[in-house]
Amino acid sequence: MVDTSGDSSQDIDVVSHQVSAPRFRWKAGVLIIAAGVISIWGMTQMIPNQTFRMIGIYYGVVVWAVVAMIWWLFLSGVRRGIRLGCLIAIVACGLGTWFGLVRQLKFNGAMAPKIVWIWQYTAEELRNEWQDKQTSSTLTDVHLNESFSITAADWPRYRGADGDGVVNERLTIRDWKKEPPKLLWRHPIGEAWSSFAVVGPRLFTQEQRGEQECVVCYHADSGNELWIHQDNVRYETAMGGIGPRATPTVTNSGLYAVGAKGLLTCLDPVTGEKKWQRSLLDDAQTKSPEWGFAGSPLIWKHTVIVIAGGSDNKAVLAYHQVTGEIVWGSGNHRTGYSSPRIETIDGQPVLLAFHGDGLAALNPNDGEQLWHYPFTNMYHVNVAQPLLAGTNLFIGTGYDGHCVALDPATQIDGQPAELWAPNRNLRLKFNEAVVRDGFVYGLDDGILCCIDVATGERKWKGGRYNFGQLLLWDGILLVQAEKGYVTLVEASPASFKELTRFSALTSNRGMSARVWNVPVVNQSRLYIRSDREAACFQLPQRGTD
Repeated sequence: MVDTSGDSSQDIDVVSHQVSAPRFRWKAGVLIIAAGVISIWGMTQMIPNQTFRMIGIYYGVVVWAVVAMIWWLFLSGVRRGIRLGCLIAIVACGLGTWFGLVRQLKFNGAMAPKIVWIWQYTAEELRNEWQDKQTSSTLTDVHLNESFSITAADWPRYRGADGDGVVNERLTIRDWKKEPPKLLWRHPIGEAWSSFAVVGPRLFTQEQRGEQECVVCYHADSGNELWIHQDNVRYETAMGGIGPRATPTVTNSGLYAVGAKGLLTCLDPVTGEKKWQRSLLDDAQTKSPEWGFAGSPLIWKHTVIVIAGGSDNKAVLAYHQVTGEIVWGSGNHRTGYSSPRIETIDGQPVLLAFHGDGLAALNPNDGEQLWHYPFTNMYHVNVAQPLLAGTNLFIGTGYDGHCVALDPATQIDGQPAELWAPNRNLRLKFNEAVVRDGFVYGLDDGILCCIDVATGERKWKGGRYNFGQLLLWDGILLVQAEKGYVTLVEASPASFKELTRFSALTSNRGMSARVWNVPVVNQSRLYIRSDREAACFQLPQRGTD
């Protein structure tokens, strides 16, 4: 009889060893990677809204990463040491890149991330470098002796004298390729989303300089700094950016500015000396809105009107121009990001306040609410100013929002009647629109389009300018693209027709521009700024005699 017990033991050991050996389940890993790539690609193709597309991609990447990590740690079949070692290496590389190579993370208007690497300049460094190179003779202009008096030719507030984005000048040359705009000056500037106010040779704006929130006056001809007012305030979010959002409003006797954290300041427009200052947070007993206070002040008779948000009849506040005392308060509404404006409706001045929960119409003399139309989006972010087209009001909002035209003369249960049911033909995210001859022109999720106010019908859509801004100039749309170039487009419902374009603020030290600030055209000059720099161009014009 042959003893085979030893051989059997060896066979059992071999089988045992084979059973215990891990097997790499690579097919599941390939499927997870393929599913992630396909799902993200599908979002780019199936979600037309740029913002929601990016939000979908972010959620998709997070879900994919979690699923991939679960597979790798528990289901991949790879030895434990290798699994943990790879995971630690990936995390270490990610943290090392983030803390070692990334200086800032910014986002464009569609919420796509933009990385500022350690070898790139921040906006603050560019401004400080420029400031250090200036001499005392270039920082001030001792020859500025012109009297300060606002005329019809000035641009004393956000979006012009009437706050409607209309340039009241002739446009005589519409081909900027043959006769291009001439650069007069260009230099770095403190971060902010403010626009400009222009009175004579003085150019006013707001900026963030380090820990100081500033109101700054420049010489319009040279870009040299004339004076600066600073408050120890800093507002910053990754999505919303850094610095103030509003634009100064200027009168003959005072300049009024709202900071991102609600400081309302009255300054002498000639010297920058502070006259008085109030806190909207304290006066309205409210909290700072998520994206900062963005509404520019409105002057009405002897008052300065601002949208503060909050309850206890303090959503809108009117202050005395001279003393800064509260004259009246009105409404209980969630804070919006739009600037108040006054329109003549049915022969009477009506104050329009676009809150986060809808549009309120008030008597500007005492704040009495005339009506309120509920209108919002999923984030309660209403930004674009309402537009009066004939006797009707047009409003629109972004994200999952709509647009609608209202007939204030027809009231139904205390609300203005809708001319047509709200639709998504023009979704204004944080971009202002303009109106001409009963048609509204604006950027629908970054694409220029034309809407018939009477019907709500979209007449055309064209021109991917992303989240820039626009003005109406002598029957032409001046469109400032988010990437920094400027175009002229016919303001006609017939079709989209771009006439010309030129590069204004397309890049700076290798950093792509984010030009969300509203441009200014005054005295045949274009004043344009981003969160990094400002520039002035002399626009080509022929004599109008």
